Amino acid sequence: MIQHTCEIQVRYAETDQMQFAHHSNYIIWFEHGRIQLLKNLGISYKDLEDGGYLMPVLEVHSRFIKYAVFDEILQLKTIMRDFPTAKQKFEYEIYNQKQELICTGCSLHSFINKGKKAIKPPKELREKLKPFFK
Repeated sequence: MIQHTCEIQVRYAETDQMQFAHHSNYIIWFEHGRIQLLKNLGISYKDLEDGGYLMPVLEVHSRFIKYAVFDEILQLKTIMRDFPTAKQKFEYEIYNQKQELICTGCSLHSFINKGKKAIKPPKELREKLKPFFK
């Protein structure tokens, strides 16, 4: 298993009329968490795409427990429990400043090439992840 935690600050534009972070932003934050997890391993999402590896979202789920508000600093934990195969699942946990769990989620991705054909995960990714899944 591998996990990475990063901070998210709720911006004013991300809030709705009720002054809560709008639910659509959580999916954007999940994406940020995935990219940061890979970056922390020395894997650039952009370099993967430039190398012909794409990771489209097949499914995304979220469960909202509490709300986030403008200017709040959140902790976003991104988790990979399984070694990547043809598909890769990421799990997410978001905590508020009181360390309360406010949202959980997951996303499922496949690996495809630029021709939209299913492929194995890139060797570079598999090699960097191996030590975490022994």
